[in-house]
Amino acid sequence: HFDHVGGAVIRENGELKPAFKNATYWSNKQHWDWAVNPNQREKASFLKENILPIKESGQLKFIDAPLNEDNNDPFLPLSSAPFTPSISVRFVSGHTKGMMLPQIKYNDKTIVYMADLLPSAGHIPLPYVMAYDMFPLTTLNEKKVFFKEAVENNYILFFEHDAQTECCDVEQTEKGVRVKSSFSLESIL
Repeated sequence: HFDHVGGAVIRENGELKPAFKNATYWSNKQHWDWAVNPNQREKASFLKENILPIKESGQLKFIDAPLNEDNNDPFLPLSSAPFTPSISVRFVSGHTKGMMLPQIKYNDKTIVYMADLLPSAGHIPLPYVMAYDMFPLTTLNEKKVFFKEAVENNYILFFEHDAQTECCDVEQTEKGVRVKSSFSLESIL
């Protein structure tokens, strides 16, 4: 969606070009196909001028989502693929098909960039999903699976859309998973 790739493409001498000339831009085949052939609801969010110049430049590469052994669906349940020794990519499809969440190992911590699976700390209660999710029941299931792992492994959740909470960890309470503590990313680096 434009709010996650805005700024990846610039206009230079009247031509649209990737903003970062030496970068490799990563996506996955399923998400790319979904983005370049959007449904009516997402058409206003997948702006071709934000993404096509990346592919046309030759700077686009795809990471493969591992297939689920049960049904050859790469996105159910939450799957992940190694990217580098310290980064893996999680795949989710409730918000939009094939959305990627970078998961970064840093020192003894695991930081997960939540993108739109959890756009803010306010979306942590399990039934709180965005009205803009394409498949809200899939989001609900993805959150449930993710929260179990996040609580067990003390993950740090890094939010895209939260104006007050940059990062938090979570805990299981009698009311479900909730924020354990909030902090800045800088404070843990």
